[in-house]
Amino acid sequence: MFRACQRWTPREIKASSTALSSASRAEISLNTLDAFYFRYLLFGDARLAVYCTLCLVGVMRRGINKKRLRGTMIHDWNGTRVFWLVSVSMLLTTTSSFAQQSNVQPSTGAGQSLPPVAVSAPERRAAPARRQPSSNAVRARRQADRPASAPAASAPGTVGAQRAALPVPYVGGQVARGGQLGLLGNKDYMDTPYSLASYTEKTIRDQQATSVAEVLTNSDPSVRAAIGSSNRYDALTIRGFRVENSEIALNGLYGLVSAYRVNPAPIERIELLKGPGAFLNGMAPQGSIGGSVNVVTKRAYEDLTRLTVGYMSNARFGTEVDVARRYGDQKEWGVRFNGGFNGGDTTIDRQSVRDGVGSLGVDYRGERFRWSADVIYQDDWMKAAARGYTPVKGIAVPNAPDPRINLAQPFDYARARSLTGLTRAEYDLSNNVTMFGAIGANQFGYDKREAPGATILTTSGDALSTSRFQTGKSEAVSGEAGVRARFDTGPVGHEVVVSGSVLNRTDWLGQTNYGNYLTNIYTPTLLAGPGTPVSSFAEGKSDFLGLRSVGVADTLSMMNGMLQVTVGARQQQVIANGFDPASGLETAHYDQSATSPSVALLVRPIKEVSFYASYIEGLSPGPTPPAGAANTNAVFAPFKTRQYEVGTKLDLGRFGASLAAFQISLPSGVVDPVTKIYSLDGEQRNRGVELNTFGEVAPGIRVLGGVTYLDARLTKTEGQLHDGNHAVGAPGWQSNLGIEWDAPFLPGLTATARTIYTSRAYVSTDNIQSVPAWMTFDLGARYATSLAGRPTTFRGSVTNLFDNRYWIGNPTGYVISGMPRTLWLSMSVDF
Repeated sequence: MFRACQRWTPREIKASSTALSSASRAEISLNTLDAFYFRYLLFGDARLAVYCTLCLVGVMRRGINKKRLRGTMIHDWNGTRVFWLVSVSMLLTTTSSFAQQSNVQPSTGAGQSLPPVAVSAPERRAAPARRQPSSNAVRARRQADRPASAPAASAPGTVGAQRAALPVPYVGGQVARGGQLGLLGNKDYMDTPYSLASYTEKTIRDQQATSVAEVLTNSDPSVRAAIGSSNRYDALTIRGFRVENSEIALNGLYGLVSAYRVNPAPIERIELLKGPGAFLNGMAPQGSIGGSVNVVTKRAYEDLTRLTVGYMSNARFGTEVDVARRYGDQKEWGVRFNGGFNGGDTTIDRQSVRDGVGSLGVDYRGERFRWSADVIYQDDWMKAAARGYTPVKGIAVPNAPDPRINLAQPFDYARARSLTGLTRAEYDLSNNVTMFGAIGANQFGYDKREAPGATILTTSGDALSTSRFQTGKSEAVSGEAGVRARFDTGPVGHEVVVSGSVLNRTDWLGQTNYGNYLTNIYTPTLLAGPGTPVSSFAEGKSDFLGLRSVGVADTLSMMNGMLQVTVGARQQQVIANGFDPASGLETAHYDQSATSPSVALLVRPIKEVSFYASYIEGLSPGPTPPAGAANTNAVFAPFKTRQYEVGTKLDLGRFGASLAAFQISLPSGVVDPVTKIYSLDGEQRNRGVELNTFGEVAPGIRVLGGVTYLDARLTKTEGQLHDGNHAVGAPGWQSNLGIEWDAPFLPGLTATARTIYTSRAYVSTDNIQSVPAWMTFDLGARYATSLAGRPTTFRGSVTNLFDNRYWIGNPTGYVISGMPRTLWLSMSVDF
């Protein structure tokens, strides 16, 4: 509406709005309001409509003495007619704006001027006395609740700076107002036609999380850990599909994180895009069908020196240092260092860990040039990693054992080392055109001796296990470059981006296999050593993966942003080569391309509500026909997963929510039982509804969580044998509810509670085997105070309070024992 009033300055509009909105039974001549509207209808002056609308807003918000309404047209109008009067004024103002943009000037009467509107100052009644908390407690709470990196409240003016600016935290600080949408850049969640959630560094600290998977499992009802934290690595289940830890992106680039587990110490945001996203992000190394995760590194938004010490049961201690500084005349240079170490015995029998992480981030913020660089090193060691199990076909899954029981051998261990370097630069050619580029590299190495996962043989828990030693490494280089432009064509605004991305990753593997042995999931068999090797091969190159893509997108905005349409496509090339590690000879070669389009519509009729519908695809490398198929030499192009989604989003200022309904169709390979020809004629279809809530529901009470309903079905199976069955590892219901309560009787004290529920999940395609529903309860508290003048926060929590025993179902048919009751304690001091 204000675009049509370019002759009014923002200060004039704000002053008028503030004065009129605060008027209590204002001295407003409503005959004058009548005159405003008739003059607007006659002369088309947009300022009249704005001025009158502001008056009406003040009238409706504060009320008017009914005696003053007599003799005016508004006297007999009800609230509905006032609403429509305001709406008509907005519509006419928009029309006037379009006319001005088309150089068609609406007629105005000569010498016409706005009649005066008198507004008397409201009389304020004295507020009742209220006990104020101590200044130390208030200062400590603000220090504890503020993000260590506090992004600016408003984005700079250029299109590049706006899309690069980190969205501000929502009320309560647990989630951000938006996140990165790949080539579309950072966007507010209300203007995003996809399901997006962004969890903040404050949430990571308050949950005392040790991995990205923990944060997402605790916070989002669409996500579950596919592998327990007692294992050496993480994996996720999103919307019923498995996503590997190695598919997590770092600052928008794939291939740069540790393949096992991402330590959250250097992380500012954990961004979750639900559903496939090949158009937005390019193809993930293995597809990331259910969703994609992007972690954003910390920046020095303000000076900070923070020391954190912590404890986890049974005897695991840790410390972390977080230092940030800004330098330069305009504070254009920033440096952020994070270092952490923790180690000791976990709650799992005979298991201990040593995890270390160090990161250095540097950034420069000039008038038109922005640059950043990160170096991250992570070193993780775990003794006796607890693996999951695979039940043999046809038996019922045994009851979950005591989660402290560990089938791993005393000589089992796993060590992983990851080194990453990444740099990104952006330059504004003008206020509306920005060039950007980024490049990074990662070296990941590991060595481990472990049981790769026992096979459960009977309902009494008898199992068959083995031992395996592996050593390997991977080297990856990932980058992107593009240009972003913003312009108008008549009444339609455009934001166009063209981007190209490249990922090259090479893997090496060496392996030694040992003999099998019998054990039991309730009473494990412990060996003195792995025994005599039965086979082995030295470390050699095993795989190469090359991903190249070019994407283009245009976001069209109309009616001052009330209507937005996003269209685009990405051309993706996949190169995959397999090698025999022993001989070094190439055993397989794959080079195929595919195009993945997307279209999305977003309507935002009012500031507080938006509606959207979108279509987007995911890409996965084409499969290789199995041995015994009639077409073993067939080559398949990257296959497409298709998602349709509709939803609505709510923003009430202090409380937000989103509701989405989706359908994802994933092709799969099947062998025709008659012709023996392998084809991509199989299909799994996941349909679901998600509700997410966040923010403050009452003063001092915050919520984070939601509910997901999922109907995942095998719609096309081999020989139609399992058509209509439930998909493996995809529970029908999942819910999370986290609550925070600021105790009024002790400023600085916050009590926390969380419950996580997951319904029954099937772990076999014939739906004979399943794991029962489970629920856990967590309780905790934090206290922000000041010690020796230093803001200090104490945190404590107990997860799985009632020490429930349960199985976690996995889309691969794996079952994993849930974590036992665990105590978490920490203290943070800001210097």
